[in-house]
Amino acid sequence: MTDVLHLFPVLNSSLIELLSGLNQRQWNTNTLCSQWKVRDIAAHLLDGALRRISAGRDGNLMDGPEIHSYSQLVSYLNELNADWIKAYRRVSPQLIISQLSSVYEELYTYLKTLDPEAPAIFPVSWAGEGSSTNRFDIEREYTEQWHHQQQIRMAVGAASILNREFYNPFLRICMKALPYHYRSINAEEGSTVRVEVVGDTGGVWCIQYLSGSWHFSDKFEQADSMVFIDENIAWMLFSNAVKVSEAAQFWQVLGDRQLGAHVLSMRTFMVY
Repeated sequence: MTDVLHLFPVLNSSLIELLSGLNQRQWNTNTLCSQWKVRDIAAHLLDGALRRISAGRDGNLMDGPEIHSYSQLVSYLNELNADWIKAYRRVSPQLIISQLSSVYEELYTYLKTLDPEAPAIFPVSWAGEGSSTNRFDIEREYTEQWHHQQQIRMAVGAASILNREFYNPFLRICMKALPYHYRSINAEEGSTVRVEVVGDTGGVWCIQYLSGSWHFSDKFEQADSMVFIDENIAWMLFSNAVKVSEAAQFWQVLGDRQLGAHVLSMRTFMVY
């Protein structure tokens, strides 16, 4: 279990402080998000918070097309995001900051009212769940806000939030996707994959193949494949911000290379 709700106020205030100190050139700086500038990511974060409050707190669910596959869902969300970004390019940075500050306070107040174990409105699809608890959905919201803020910080050369307080929870949430990510990989009974994010903020996770599916395991010392990923690159791999081949110097696979290398293609965000 990863409790992150208490981190939202500090994470949010650090974003507002960061954005408030940017000049016009920095607002228009390119980011790791393809075709998105800093101002576009800020607008996207505002959109996500508004949609979250509107759907969850206010029951204002949007009409949309019938979705029959994961790829259709990703395509639909990409279209929604693009429409919002295009419209918000008319809005000044000052207004975006003001709206973000206000809406983030409302979002945090709303999230605190949720029963952590009750069903969420939307499942965490990248972890393979057809139904998720509010706790996991809040965790998903945390990863969304954390990685977009880190993208902005990297783009403008600001201090990163790759510290244990904020980054380690991000990694633990992302790793919940491991068994689902390996769902199409068949292996010998009992095979294990050990994944370590190397650095002060990292951790170690292990999955094992039992009875036709993958499960988390504590068989760390008996792994058939061991994957080491530098903490500085892990978040970029999981968000598809860097190609595996481009980051080759930051990861290593020992043992069964083909089995372990599959970790590197794990994505824990729906839109990419």
